[in-house]
Amino acid sequence: MTADLSPHSLRTTAPVLDCAARLFAEHGSRGLPMSALTHRIAAETSTDGAALRRAFPTRFDLTYAIVLRATRERVNDQLTTDVPDSPATRRMADLVRRHVASGWRHRDAVALGQELLPTLRAIHPVRHREISGLHRLFRDHVREIVLAGIREGRFEVTDPGRAADKVLETFDSLLHWYDPEAGLSIDDLGDVYVDLVIHHQLGHPR
Repeated sequence: MTADLSPHSLRTTAPVLDCAARLFAEHGSRGLPMSALTHRIAAETSTDGAALRRAFPTRFDLTYAIVLRATRERVNDQLTTDVPDSPATRRMADLVRRHVASGWRHRDAVALGQELLPTLRAIHPVRHREISGLHRLFRDHVREIVLAGIREGRFEVTDPGRAADKVLETFDSLLHWYDPEAGLSIDDLGDVYVDLVIHHQLGHPR
């Protein structure tokens, strides 16, 4: 039995978007015709194919929905789980571990977003602003934690904005080298990134 959901519901339905992200990762963003993508997603998620076609009439619409949902989920999770009264080192360590874990969980969508954003900027400024606005919100949040650490005397950096940018650039490297089969668990990977960010980039003494 298939789920005949509205187009709006499908745009935010995790199984549909997760399946689509995986298929893009396996075959490339243009490796399958849209008709084949829709057929595979419908079959693998027990979703009505006609509803899928209404929700995502183009490959661009589907890609955008994947990236927007993953970005929104990751940013909202960081903002809602932060504990502002905690020491900045604890806040940053928790943020790094969450970001590593969510980055790996959403790795297909993250990689797709890196490909999509330049295109969005050129052909759909409204959608580009929506996603880039979420990125700015997260960047501002990281900067605020860095500033808190400077005020507390825990972080030794002179430019909190630049420090926040370096932290975010470090996060981006995750997709390019991590191999879970190499023996490093995602929790261990989080510890590696915490050490790199807090002690090496932000100058907190061990």
